[in-house]
Amino acid sequence: MRKIVKFFRILIAVIVVIPVFATVGTIAIILGLLLRLVRLNKLSDAVAHGILSFVAVWIMFGLGSKVTVIGKENLPKKSENYCMFPNHNSMIDIPAIYRTGRWPGMVSKAEVWKVPLIHGLLVLLRCIKLNRKSPKDAIKAIHDGVEQISNGIPMLIFPEGTRSKDGVIGEFKSGSFKMATRAKAKVVPVVIKNTRQTLEDAQYCGIVPVYVQYLPAIDTADMDAEELKELPLRVENLVKEAYDKLPSFPRKK
Repeated sequence: MRKIVKFFRILIAVIVVIPVFATVGTIAIILGLLLRLVRLNKLSDAVAHGILSFVAVWIMFGLGSKVTVIGKENLPKKSENYCMFPNHNSMIDIPAIYRTGRWPGMVSKAEVWKVPLIHGLLVLLRCIKLNRKSPKDAIKAIHDGVEQISNGIPMLIFPEGTRSKDGVIGEFKSGSFKMATRAKAKVVPVVIKNTRQTLEDAQYCGIVPVYVQYLPAIDTADMDAEELKELPLRVENLVKEAYDKLPSFPRKK
C-alpha cells in the first residue's frame, strides 16, 4: 500500500510540479539575468524573487505539504550580514527555505551545476559552486562566500555536508562555518522537519506538515578562539534539540 501511495505522490509531483518549475524558472532566469546584465541588480533580485516565490509555493503545494514557519522574528535584518545553517533531510529543504521569504545564496556541489536549468537558477540566486574533492576549490568557495556576505548577500550552508536518509541529524562539520566566522557574520541555526516525507519517503496519505524554524542568531563578530572552535557543536545541539520538539509525520506513537 505504501509503495502505491508513494508512486501516486511522485506521479502527481511530476505532472504538477515539473512543468511549472521548468517554465516559470526559465522565465525568472531570462528576466533576472537580463536585468543584471544592464546592472539593475536590485530590480533583478526583486523580479527573480517575486517569480520564484510562486515556484516555491507551487512546489510545496504540488507535493501535498503545508509549510509552517516558526521564529521568523529571529532572522537578522536584511541589511545585516548572516548565514543560515539548517539540517538537511531532502532536496525539498531548499524550496521550503525559500517559501519563507528569504533568499540566501547557497554553497552547492559541483555536480548540480551540470543541469542547465538548475545552473541558471544557481547563478540567479548567487550560489557558490563547490568541488568537494578539491581543497583549492574549497578555499575559493570560502573566499567568494565571505565576499558575498560582506556585500549584504546572506548565505545558506548545510553543515552536515549531505542529506540524512533516516531523520537522524549528522555531525555539523567545522569547515562549513569558516565562511560565516571569517566574515564575522551572524549564524542562524535553522531546523527543517518532515520534508523527506513529501518526496523521498512519500509513503503516507494526507497533507504533510512541514516545519521551518529559525532559532535566535548567534553573533560571531567578537568570539574568541575557543568560542569559534565550539560553535559547530553549539549550533548542532541547538538544531537537534529544536528538531526533537517539532511534530513528526506520521506522528510517533
